[in-house]
Amino acid sequence: MKETKTLKCVLVEDDPFAKRILEQLIHKSRDLEWIASFDNATSALTFFRSGNAADVLFLDVELDGDSGIDLLKQLPYTPNVIFTTAHEQFAFVAFEMGAIDYLKKPISQERFATALKRLKKAGIKPVVNELITESASDYLFFKSGRSVIKIKTDDILFFKASKDYVKVVTTDKSNMILMTMKSIMDKLNPDQFIRINKSHIVNWSKVDRIEGDSVFISSLEIAISRSIKKEIKDRFKVL
Repeated sequence: MKETKTLKCVLVEDDPFAKRILEQLIHKSRDLEWIASFDNATSALTFFRSGNAADVLFLDVELDGDSGIDLLKQLPYTPNVIFTTAHEQFAFVAFEMGAIDYLKKPISQERFATALKRLKKAGIKPVVNELITESASDYLFFKSGRSVIKIKTDDILFFKASKDYVKVVTTDKSNMILMTMKSIMDKLNPDQFIRINKSHIVNWSKVDRIEGDSVFISSLEIAISRSIKKEIKDRFKVL
């Protein structure tokens, strides 16, 4: 990590004491930059869905009335996460979710320093500024391994389900992301994207033609589910 670069941090924590301690520790670190704190999942979700981004998310596993893990699954992309929890049994869940670390409350300065070392060891790189400023409707953000990838929405040809992953296919490449088709569909503009079968979501502007029970994107043929065939014809005025 270069000394001139800091990792932008967002904190989602409903315990006032833990929240205050974490904010103080983040402010003291030369490697971290605090940009926002939230005490509930709804506000945090609105923040991220508005096109904001963070390198590191300090996330409480159990929020008041919400689950930090459920919040993480709904984000438009997945930041590098350090979970905070009052219960050690959540450590396994944290690492299953690909977390960098988990901090058990009350959080000590020494334990926080250990988490920061793990961040450095993971080689986390700061998110570029345009991730913070670009409109969420123009770009989508996905977690792929330890990286955050930014994809221009208009470049997407289709999404294809592949076991626990989804392949995002664009005009020049493809990426594998750990998300469900439903969670992806919830984030897309329904006027532009349509799920035509169990395994495919297509960008309708990229469809070259409809022939029989299939759509064609370039030379690729994708079958239309029988249950949605009439909807497609009605919606797009297919004769």
